[in-house]
This record gives sequence, C-alpha cells and structure tokens, in this order.
Amino acid sequence: MTKSLLILAMDHDIHADAVHDLIKSRGYLSQRIDPELDWTDPDISETGDDWSPSAKLNWSLSERGCEASLSWHDQIIDLTNVGAVFCRNFQFPQVEKDAAVDEYLRFAEMESGLYGAIRTLDSCFWMNRPWLENIVDNKMVQGRDAARFGLKIPHTLVTNSEWEARNFIENCNDGAIIKQLSEIGLIDDSSGEQETFGFYTSVVTDEAMKYLDEVVRAPCLFQEAITKKADIRVTVVGKKIFAHRIWSQSRPASVTDFRREPNLPAETFDFPEETGNALLSLLQFWGMEFAACDFALTPDDGLVFFEANVTGNWLWLEGSERHPILDAIIEILAKHLE
Repeated sequence: MTKSLLILAMDHDIHADAVHDLIKSRGYLSQRIDPELDWTDPDISETGDDWSPSAKLNWSLSERGCEASLSWHDQIIDLTNVGAVFCRNFQFPQVEKDAAVDEYLRFAEMESGLYGAIRTLDSCFWMNRPWLENIVDNKMVQGRDAARFGLKIPHTLVTNSEWEARNFIENCNDGAIIKQLSEIGLIDDSSGEQETFGFYTSVVTDEAMKYLDEVVRAPCLFQEAITKKADIRVTVVGKKIFAHRIWSQSRPASVTDFRREPNLPAETFDFPEETGNALLSLLQFWGMEFAACDFALTPDDGLVFFEANVTGNWLWLEGSERHPILDAIIEILAKHLE
C-alpha cells in the first residue's frame, strides 16, 4: 500500500499547487491543508440548518500505538498513512487582538492540537521540517555557519550602536548596504492609506548617514557592499543543485537587490563543484532538504554567499516546458510514498 503526501501550504500557493497536481498525476494520493486557517469555522449547509466545523481532529494513543485522522473540509486524512510532508507554511491562525479571553484559549488549544498531531509525523520524510527552519532562518546564524563551511561571506555587522555602525560603514572601501534583519513585511491601512513597513536591501548613502542615530531603536544589519557581475540563485533539492545567473546589473533598480525588478533575464549557470559541495554540507548540517540560496558573482568570478531561503520560490526560474526543479522535488517525495 502506497503512502500519502501531506502538503502544508496557504490555499493560494502556486508552488504547492504544482507539487500537488504533478504528484497526483503520477498516481499518488496528495492532500493539503492550510494550517493558518481557523479550522473551527463552520461549514454550513445551503439551508443553514446544519452546522459542523470545517475540520475535525481525532488522535488517540494506547498500548497498541497511535491512531490519528483529520477531516479537513472535504478531505479525510489518515495521518498514520502519511509517508512524506511537503511544508510551505507552518503558521497557525491568530486571534483578533480585541477578542474575548475564551477566544484566546480556543485559538491556543486549536494550535496545540493541530501542531501536536502534525509534529508526531516527524518520522516521515519532510521537505523541510519547520521546527528546524525556525532555527536556521536567520541571517546571523546563516552567515556564521556558511563561513564555518568555507563559503565566502561579506563582512557583516548587526548593531543598534550609532558609533559601531558609523565606524563599520566608514571602513567599508566600496560602501555599505543595510538589509532587513527579519523577514516580516507589514501593511498599515488604519489611516485609510496603506503604509508599508519593511524594506529592500539598500545602499547606505550620505543622506542616510544623517539619520544613523535612529539605529538605537532596533538592531540593524549592515554589510560591506559587494561589486557584482550578476546574482546567482542556487536551488538545492536533496543533493541536486540547480543554479541560475540573474542579470541583476542590467537594470538600475536591481543593482543592489534584484527583487526590485520583476522579469529580469536569467539563465542556467555552471556552479563550481567545490562551492557546491560546501553548500550541500551546510544544508545537510541544518537538516534542510530544500533551499533557495543567493550568491553574488563578482567581477573576478568569485562567489559570495548572502543567505538561504528555506521556503524559497523556484517556478519563476523554470520555463513553460521543462521543470527540472519541480521534477527533482517530485522524485524525492515519490520515493518516500512507495
């Protein structure tokens, strides 16, 4: 009997869609849930007379072992038959800040129940285990570990000291950049107009230096600016490496941060074996089966590691006909469903 694939992802996630559709087309059972939904919201019949929660969790433990099932909308998921988990989202629903006390308790119990049931699947194959992602999804941890494994990294400072920041910036021969330390992006529309909090990687200009005293409000990440010939995106799936050269220097807006410019030209890139082996060793040390890693390609063809996105996107790099990264993901997942 073949095992099933469980996908944890937001409802509108084209990467989860692609994995779900392709694995099903190859004859495997694939089921998916969005753990961020309030799964006690009811499914109500057309007449409005019948009420039932959109999800029902049953988990039992005895001398005979563990039995677990989850009803999720129109799916009946036998959690004891899951062979692999493809995880894109492991966030849980949050209670409204002005909710009653009993709502806080309900949401806490709901999260603990679902988290516990899914967490007991740790003997399955995961791509990736989110509790490990939480440890390594940090720029400071990644930079330290990358250096330990022999990858070249930019000089970096995290500080909320104006003096330390100023001294670091003034000693960067080719200038410095400031990078957001967290991954959060917030939109405030309480005033009727949307205001975004969060920023792209940016050069520290003379104008910005006038406001350097504001670093006391929160730690900031500064790095020496790296002169780039291109950006290199390296997608790692298991022990396979898929590298792409992104022509970020071809447009002014994307020189410092290629995310500023959509639809940049990209092509496959021959990633050096020695650097590739170091990167694979790093991800193995972290326990990651998948990561989208960013490097700078310098004018002398050196490679400087920036960071690894352990839930990164990849479809934007694949053509309309060939999908080698997606195929590699499916190959690994299918092997654990046999």
